[in-house]
Amino acid sequence: VATIEMAERLGAEERARATELGPEHLGTGCPLRDLVAQSDFEVVIERDLTDDFRSSLLERLDVLDQGDGELRRGEGHESIGVERGKRKRMLTALEEGLLRRTAVVGRAL
Repeated sequence: VATIEMAERLGAEERARATELGPEHLGTGCPLRDLVAQSDFEVVIERDLTDDFRSSLLERLDVLDQGDGELRRGEGHESIGVERGKRKRMLTALEEGLLRRTAVVGRAL
């Protein structure tokens, strides 16, 4: 399982900012590894994929910038604007150390 989640050890203001900048489903209150463990799985592998996530956000923003006119004609101005805004907000959150991308592999107990 992989997810975008809040970085650990954030204060209340940082958590609020992460929720504001991050994807809609953000804010479960605990790390993915804890959710997996609470579901009666043993966490076998946990990987921090934040650097890869940052790279993919930058690549997507670059594609949006390069094909802006064509994408806006095909997808609509609002759709592209929303997409760009979401990516920029998540990138800001990554740069501020508020978000991370994590993958966890679990084994049933």
